[in-house]
Amino acid sequence: MARGQKTEAETTSLDELGRWMWETTTLALENMRTTFRVEIQVPVDAEQFSGVSSSRRFEPAVQEIRAFRAEILYAAGRRPFFRSANGGFADSEEADTHAYHITCRDKSGGLLGCLRLARPDLLRSSAVEAHLGPKRAARLVRELGIDRTRLLEAGRLVVAADQRRQGVAAAILLTALVLGRWTGRPVIWATAGERDGQNSYFTRFGSSVLPGSSRYVPVYDDTVCVVTHDQRLLVPLIQQCIGMAERAVRGADDQF
Repeated sequence: MARGQKTEAETTSLDELGRWMWETTTLALENMRTTFRVEIQVPVDAEQFSGVSSSRRFEPAVQEIRAFRAEILYAAGRRPFFRSANGGFADSEEADTHAYHITCRDKSGGLLGCLRLARPDLLRSSAVEAHLGPKRAARLVRELGIDRTRLLEAGRLVVAADQRRQGVAAAILLTALVLGRWTGRPVIWATAGERDGQNSYFTRFGSSVLPGSSRYVPVYDDTVCVVTHDQRLLVPLIQQCIGMAERAVRGADDQF
């Protein structure tokens, strides 16, 4: 079989994914119009996107995001790492500084969920590279046929417990694919927890789990794997879904 050619089973799977994505995208866009809003927080050293605005300055918003995700990741004491000495919640990582932060908020501005998308070429320590080790990570980059300047590293996909299965994660992940288009970084990789279903969120949107990458990480009390998502391989129907989401993120409600 020629390189890149799909088997019949793979083609059927992609068709099913396309149909699922269409239904999910339609619901997510309706939620973005009526129930919540999605914002992209752009780091100060990155290109600002025309048509995308945020009323929040970068640093205060990141502090709010850190506290929000730490409280959820703390999980009633399952991960004590996220509780600070003063009794609050803290999740401060170097990767936050040069990263895009996607947030989903209710109409009053309260946080419902978030995702960080860092630029691996600006990181001193990539979570994926640390998880895999430098040799296997370098091999993965070669297999993807891309260099680190065209990657985004997803991390900290967090949704409030009472907002799960409400379309928040779908809106966030669709926006992440839009951001990949805008930044010229078509491949997203991430470490994802299996116990709480982070890996399932990603794979439902067409990501692939890297075989043999699962291992238990004590600080998260979870088995963590590596997932990759390559927009260059998406079928036309899924590409159309991302285009619909792109118009929604820009606020062009009349175009979908």
